[in-house]
Amino acid sequence: MAKKEKPKNKSKPHKGRKKTKAETKISKKVKDLEENAAKAHHSAMKANEESLNFAALAFNAKNEQDKAKYSRLTQKYLNKYNADMRDYNSYKSQLKKATTKKNRVVKTKDTDQAAMVAAIQDHAKEFTGEGNMAIFPTKNGKKSDIVFFAPVNTESESNSSSITSYAVDQGAPRKDYARFSSKTVTIDGLIADTDTGSAHDKWVRLRTWHSHHEELTFRGDIYYKHLIISQLDRQFTGFRNTMQVSITFTFVRAAEITTSNKSKKHAKRSKSSKTLAGNRSKKYTAITIKKGDTLWGLAKKYHTTVSWLQKVNHIKNPNRILAGNPIYVNDRKYKAKSKIRVK
Repeated sequence: MAKKEKPKNKSKPHKGRKKTKAETKISKKVKDLEENAAKAHHSAMKANEESLNFAALAFNAKNEQDKAKYSRLTQKYLNKYNADMRDYNSYKSQLKKATTKKNRVVKTKDTDQAAMVAAIQDHAKEFTGEGNMAIFPTKNGKKSDIVFFAPVNTESESNSSSITSYAVDQGAPRKDYARFSSKTVTIDGLIADTDTGSAHDKWVRLRTWHSHHEELTFRGDIYYKHLIISQLDRQFTGFRNTMQVSITFTFVRAAEITTSNKSKKHAKRSKSSKTLAGNRSKKYTAITIKKGDTLWGLAKKYHTTVSWLQKVNHIKNPNRILAGNPIYVNDRKYKAKSKIRVK
């Protein structure tokens, strides 16, 4: 019988980035410690159960010989329980350190959003009773990490900003006195026992993401990639193997941090950062605040900003400056030739 030839253009499944030796080593250590901790805990619980059984037999023994025998066995399993619990606590302590090291060593990568969308679309074609709202990690996410919800109530989004209640300079841009405060997303949904896991397993996954402050992606009628669970509630329904879960997400932002290897002597610094309390008079012009002066007016007059004046003069409230006090403005090249007065 002729041997069947393999198709030449058959593509291999994409396995992702190859792990480094350090990643493989620490991942194996964490896995081994998890298994050892689980075994020690299981052994301790079994020994505790045996000790309780023999203690009951010793209590109900009708003669001293049986009572002494069961008492010895009770103490034997009690000693084993204590030894297993010491091992369990030791493994847990090692596991905590190893997990911290693993988080430093293992490189994080963005979840393949396109692959996740495809998995969600495939799931929507099947009737599973799970619903199509989906939550998964924004970093290092896999298809098996997706938790599906069946919507109960509407999805809601709330945005808030912090706006100063102080009086501000007339004509000053309002945007300088307001900033974005927070964005929250709230959902209610049902999780149920399905082929992808039990409702309890899904709840444990959500609780783990909450306790670890995992950055998550939510896809439903609302879609955001940078969310952290700020509140997680559950209640059991009248239906078997289902529970209703309420989740409040908080949107988080990340700032890009850049570093430079240049020496400090070549770095350019603003004059306000070079200023010390003892040599201000050598760098800046000092004037006396008059009645009616404002920081915004002074900044406009001396070609600088309100924040710069606050920094140099250590002013906490830009709307509160007292007439008669000295204030440092810009360099000597901007020295005032006459007194200023802002109406």
